Amino acid sequence: MVDAAIVHPSNDQGYFFSGRRYARVKWTSYGNYEEIVFGPKQIKDYWPATTKAGFGRVDAAVAVQGTKDEFYFFFGARVIRIKFSPGAEDTVLEGPLKITDKWKSLAGTPFDTIDAAINLPGNSTETYLFSGTHSARFDFSKDKIIYGPYTLIDQWPGLTSAGFDAIDAAIPVPNAKVDGEHYVFKGSQYVRIQVIPGAADKLTWGPKPIADYWKSLDWS
Repeated sequence: MVDAAIVHPSNDQGYFFSGRRYARVKWTSYGNYEEIVFGPKQIKDYWPATTKAGFGRVDAAVAVQGTKDEFYFFFGARVIRIKFSPGAEDTVLEGPLKITDKWKSLAGTPFDTIDAAINLPGNSTETYLFSGTHSARFDFSKDKIIYGPYTLIDQWPGLTSAGFDAIDAAIPVPNAKVDGEHYVFKGSQYVRIQVIPGAADKLTWGPKPIADYWKSLDWS
């Protein structure tokens, strides 16, 4: 099971987190090639700042918009903002903070914990948040829920048609042929969807078994 994943823009490689381990994976979008570049390894051994912050696992992760190497990592009810580059150690820039202290507008909503997040294509501050069966369109910089909360069944027809009423992780497709295309993982399955601001998502591939198409994730 993939708990969280990010793609680093410097090399378009993915960092996949599952339990207390992670691996760096290289692949060709829309192709058959994919391999582990590094790992799987214990998070505690290779993410020292994240470990020092008390994050034994990573539940969700998303790039900080407007940066090249900063990410939000979520674990339980807490969040950290980290900076890292391939081959270098991570650095915590902010946190750990309680999610609802960092973004007070999330208090009293399903988003006191985060399962996954997708940055809104073409938007510099807004992100789709996912927690359980709920999602919302959220502005990190303004600390404001733009739309929602709502259930995936109500607002994500592409995911719903794939049988996904919740998600575990999501990452953008590197060099995507379709604007806003993302890989989305849930349990043993994954899909590709097109995320379209202000419109319904579209299922572009899947659902397919992770084990059949991501051999490099057989440890997760």
